[in-house]
Amino acid sequence: MSASHQDPPSNGESVTVPIRRESVARAVHDTRRSPRAGILGLIGVALVLFAIIFAIQAFIVDKIPDMTEESLHAATERWQKRGPASYDIDIQIDGAQPGIVHVEVRDGAVTASTRDGLPTPEWTWDEWSVPGQFEMLEREFEFAEDPQREMQAPPGARLWLRCEFDPGLGYPRRFHRNVTGGAPEVYWRTTSFKSK
Repeated sequence: MSASHQDPPSNGESVTVPIRRESVARAVHDTRRSPRAGILGLIGVALVLFAIIFAIQAFIVDKIPDMTEESLHAATERWQKRGPASYDIDIQIDGAQPGIVHVEVRDGAVTASTRDGLPTPEWTWDEWSVPGQFEMLEREFEFAEDPQREMQAPPGARLWLRCEFDPGLGYPRRFHRNVTGGAPEVYWRTTSFKSK
């Protein structure tokens, strides 16, 4: 039998195969992550986040009409003429101070208010009633006119106001303060409105 020919190992025997040092070094080098790959990964994640934000802007924000003083005043007039004196309203708030608000109004006066299921102080009750929402929306025009002075926003901050009003009763259905430059963004929507 020649020395180059070996019988296959029998059960339980092991065979040692020599490994060249160059192949071990190459395998170790191939498993290391290069800084370039990490940077490319971060750029990829940033691009995906940007695409998601852009999609949200395009499909949610753009469907809410721009709020003008005329549209706000027309909605306020509709509410004053047709709005019920007694109603329950639920509002989902997102952005700077997220939460869920529930307000009960009877004969034009707020009788109960909760935020995230907890009672709110009585002096805040009117804030999320429909007339209180109209007052907040009026104030948004002042914020948008001069965000640096009115809300201590960073220089260069800009606000765009969008609001959808109920076509019959006039109450605000959805509001979005869209911002650039570091001012707080706010989005809220009426999830339930029931006349009583």
